[in-house]
Amino acid sequence: MYEEYIKSERTPAGKVLEHILKKARLTQKQLSEKAGIYPQRISDLIKGTRAFTIQQSFDIEKALGIGIEGYFYKIQANYQVYAYLTEKELVKHPDISKFGSALFWDTRIEKINWIRNKEWVVQRVFEYGNKQEIDEIIRFYGKETIRTILQGIKSNWKRETRERNYKEFVL
Repeated sequence: MYEEYIKSERTPAGKVLEHILKKARLTQKQLSEKAGIYPQRISDLIKGTRAFTIQQSFDIEKALGIGIEGYFYKIQANYQVYAYLTEKELVKHPDISKFGSALFWDTRIEKINWIRNKEWVVQRVFEYGNKQEIDEIIRFYGKETIRTILQGIKSNWKRETRERNYKEFVL
């Protein structure tokens, strides 16, 4: 039952604990009594204002009957690695001044993870972008990456525009 959460890298350990408590219909106060941890500490763990210690993880696991040693501590470590890598990836981006506000109308351009979302970015730019925007995406990702991504798109939406821009700028 609990194994599904341990592989989650995008969910903080406190949110997992909160979810488990809701499913078990336990209050934070009840957990604090069973685990021998101050109620405020449980609240801080759930909010993410405090990190789990190994001891707290063991105490809470025991109180909840979770048989995976270091369960919350491991989830926390997975999340911290994910958050660190995401932070590093957000530093890598094209020259944002080259993009018009209309191109990414549905999102905040400064929040785009250009590494993890490159397929979406390339498709968007080749479907709606102008010459300057397309040139910047090609400079940032490189022609080979662009070719691979564009050839993998199955959608017929704006296919002609994508293909025309591919022929004009990439080939």
